[in-house]
Amino acid sequence: MCGIIGVINSSTAAEEIFLGLQNLQHRGQDGGGILTYDGDTFHKHHGAGLLDIAFPPENFQRLKGPIGIGHTRYATTGKKEVALLQPFLSDDTGLSIAHNGNIVNYHELKTPIQQTYPHALRTGSDSELMLWLLSQTFSGAAPSWDNLLKSIQSTAEQIVGSYSIVGMSDQLGLFAFRDPHGIRPLIMGKRINPNQSQSIAFASETAALEFLGYTDLEDIQPGEAVLITHEGQIKRAYYHQATTKHCMFEWVYFARVESNLDNLSVYQARFNLGVQLASAVIEHGLAPEIVVPIPETSRIAAIALAEKLNLPFREVLIKNRYVNRTFILDSQSERQEAIRRKLYPVSTEVKGKKVLLVDDSIVRGNTSIKIVEMLRKAGAAEIYLASTCPPITSPCYYGIDFPSRDELVAGKYPSSDLPQILNVDALIYQSIHGLQSALNSTQLCMACLDGNYPTDISSGESFSQNRSLEREALIR
Repeated sequence: MCGIIGVINSSTAAEEIFLGLQNLQHRGQDGGGILTYDGDTFHKHHGAGLLDIAFPPENFQRLKGPIGIGHTRYATTGKKEVALLQPFLSDDTGLSIAHNGNIVNYHELKTPIQQTYPHALRTGSDSELMLWLLSQTFSGAAPSWDNLLKSIQSTAEQIVGSYSIVGMSDQLGLFAFRDPHGIRPLIMGKRINPNQSQSIAFASETAALEFLGYTDLEDIQPGEAVLITHEGQIKRAYYHQATTKHCMFEWVYFARVESNLDNLSVYQARFNLGVQLASAVIEHGLAPEIVVPIPETSRIAAIALAEKLNLPFREVLIKNRYVNRTFILDSQSERQEAIRRKLYPVSTEVKGKKVLLVDDSIVRGNTSIKIVEMLRKAGAAEIYLASTCPPITSPCYYGIDFPSRDELVAGKYPSSDLPQILNVDALIYQSIHGLQSALNSTQLCMACLDGNYPTDISSGESFSQNRSLEREALIR
């Protein structure tokens, strides 16, 4: 999972991209990059860590040009190296891309390419491979929209996985495309500038574009490609269409609550999840005294659940804002230590009470176990844990970082054992029907819940094994 953005016809393109990436920082904390084009030369800067660290102010002086793309990285594949930071640029074709998603058959594609072209791929990034595939077709004819579209079609025929792409062509302009299932989000917006010119931008979420003043926001459709020429013309076409399968985890956890993805407000979706979850709590016959959210993502759902059950809502897990998202850390020991530093309970509010703890999802169980331990030490009489997401039992190969079933507490153990493992008095999960009702859609990728993958995952085991080896190398 990463954050991507691209802008064209902006007098302050680099600054806009940086501010947009700041509003996508939650999608990746490993590093970021910006690439701009001034009509003659590409200018780029990559830096590790959070954006404020990765981009010292003096770097903007050399990121010139009215067009550019940016990326903030969450390392679901590859190591944490500056060489893996995007965007990637092909000097031969003048194409560049920033990618959000995962290519499941990356390792299968990479091996024959490297055998035939030993110096073609210099990093372990699936995004670099995508750029190479695009460039192979694009370099065979004069740059044109038709040639770009053929390059996208040719690439899509070879790759398997999820991808939302923003890119540049030095001769054509700014382009974007989304995988045929629409697994990862991609938004386009327009803005009329003070001089009456029009800027156009693409981004992973509406929150980034709205912050920059873009309106007329619309989702790039699954299997759609769009080109914004240097002259401001908009060209768009479908290169391939398949069954729409939007990743449900975007609404459950990943996206910012202010965003609107594929015509559904993230805030409304999470509120609906809380309403649906209230019914499950009632069915369990529980009698909690207070509702407590696990910050931050579950807050809206917990409010809705508390209202539905007519119970007090209490913020008693106080977050240290300087500790980053624990889900996207590499090892279990890192996550457990970060959780301990991230949250601390207000013991006077939970002592002697039956607490209904609400989380957005239960993936590895690390967060739940640590927080339950804290609340028990704080004197909670009973603890019930409710998840706004159904049990996650299968790996994700599309950009959410749990590519191995062994990491998943609900995939590894029988459901009857989970309350004891998580040390709770009762465990309540959202139902599949409740999830679909809350998101008002059946066009969802729920592969991590039901094992029904929208693409071929025959390369999934190899993908998972390589990711595990990368993590082990990081830990060592």
